[in-house]
Amino acid sequence: MSLLRAPELPVDDPGEPPTTSWRLFTWLATRRKGLAAAVLVSAVFSLGLVPVMPIFLTGAVDDGIRGRDWGALLAWAGALTLAGSVAAVSIVLHHRLTVWWRHDAQYRVLQLATRKTARLGSRLRGQTTTGSVVSVGVTDVVSIGRAIESLAPTVGCVTGIVAVAVLLFGMSASLGLTVFIGVTAVAAITGPMLRHLHARYGSYRRDIGAVTERAADIVAGLRVLRGVGGEARFNAAYRRDSQHLKRSGFGLAAPGAWIDAISEGAPAILLGAVVWIAARLVAADEITVGQMVAAFGYTAALLMPVRWLLGTAMTIIQGEVACAKVCELLALPEREAPRDPLQGPERGAELHDPESGLTLTPGLTAVATADTDTAAAIFDRLAGLAPSEAVFGQVPVARMASEELRRRILPGDHDAYLFAGTLTAVIGGRDAKAAVTTAAADDVVDALPGGLDAEMDDQARTLSGGQRQRLRLARALAADPEVLLLLEPTSAVDSHTEARITERLTGFRHGRTTAVVSASPLWLGRADRVAFVQDRKVAATGTHAELTASRPDYRALVNRELS
Repeated sequence: MSLLRAPELPVDDPGEPPTTSWRLFTWLATRRKGLAAAVLVSAVFSLGLVPVMPIFLTGAVDDGIRGRDWGALLAWAGALTLAGSVAAVSIVLHHRLTVWWRHDAQYRVLQLATRKTARLGSRLRGQTTTGSVVSVGVTDVVSIGRAIESLAPTVGCVTGIVAVAVLLFGMSASLGLTVFIGVTAVAAITGPMLRHLHARYGSYRRDIGAVTERAADIVAGLRVLRGVGGEARFNAAYRRDSQHLKRSGFGLAAPGAWIDAISEGAPAILLGAVVWIAARLVAADEITVGQMVAAFGYTAALLMPVRWLLGTAMTIIQGEVACAKVCELLALPEREAPRDPLQGPERGAELHDPESGLTLTPGLTAVATADTDTAAAIFDRLAGLAPSEAVFGQVPVARMASEELRRRILPGDHDAYLFAGTLTAVIGGRDAKAAVTTAAADDVVDALPGGLDAEMDDQARTLSGGQRQRLRLARALAADPEVLLLLEPTSAVDSHTEARITERLTGFRHGRTTAVVSASPLWLGRADRVAFVQDRKVAATGTHAELTASRPDYRALVNRELS
């Protein structure tokens, strides 16, 4: 990468990060070593050079003004101008490089989080909350970028402080010791405050995740909440969480205010002490007037580095807490890839779950149960999304490669995420139009300007729940997997639309294995076989008519669905 060109983002491979907060922070900062080095070097010239510029005043005052040597005065003024120009150019270059450095870290975090959520798949909801994931992408990414960006001024300011201390020591041991003791005292006083701030910010970050999760729940289930009268209750809970977050935020104010006060007051006190000592040294003829002016300039120039150092310390603390949250997400256990993956069976093989006793064969199988969570767990095991002894033909599902498994067995969730893009891109597959027709979503497409070329926003929020559900079904059908597992695919549509879907789907999926969890008579009557699940086991199998005649509990389930 050229240092004068922005890096290409996102990167092809974000890499394999460490799993502890400080190591992740360091890892993100050093992914582009050339850029990081250039940023730090430019920080030394842009920020470290400013505090030492008063050195030119010593020669200008002593040689030029007191010595009445206009040539020397002009030379020292020219040197000061040149140093200022170098600092100005360095500041511009430093800012440009720092922005690239920050963006690289932020994009890398986003790519790592996105890759992790994709690998987790359906396991994500069981291991973390939506609010935690959203907070990583919204809050933590920004905090990490700012923290890495603040490393550069930290290096520049430390360089400037050390340089000033050396120059003052060379001028007078008492002046050098004054600055050294003052800076050390500031560090000793602010250290406990920074630790206290770190603890409080960690609590504040957890509260942000809780509030974000509550807001996500309300937005996702607003229609349902209004339908059952639970909107007011959730709003009250959100207000309670918001007030707790506000109090947590106020808790950050006390240590933050003390640190701000020290960053403003300590350098001013130090400046006064240096001026007083320098004046006494001038009176005793131990230093020159020019050196006193330079000492004043050095110390005055330290006001900015000390203030920045304390500010960047708080920023780095926030970045470390954010890295810890990212590490929590990255450390969530995934489905372990088999060391020696087995090739799947020939097309048309049975898919069997020993735990429940459910066996799927080519054709339409309806799974009737009063407990949809149990059915969802069975589908997760059959699809390899949860640990199980499920077998596809004679091949254990857990031993199959993920790529082949996802291609051949597809679990279709009725509330799966709908990404933004054209409707054709959202549905995907080789024949989106045929899939839309099978899912009885023609009216949805026809009502949109541009039809299949219409642009959809995230989750297609302008559509009703039933319309979104049909688009999700069309997307699952367009993928054309060998085995399709559908969980309540028509729960949000009316009976006439459901009848059209069941009729069309049997023809569209002819010769392939399709399983549908539903207690609707429309699905049960169309199914080649029905598996009646009770107490997490298949209690009976047969046609809808056979089970209706032989199983009173099955009849009760169907009648309850009708009512």
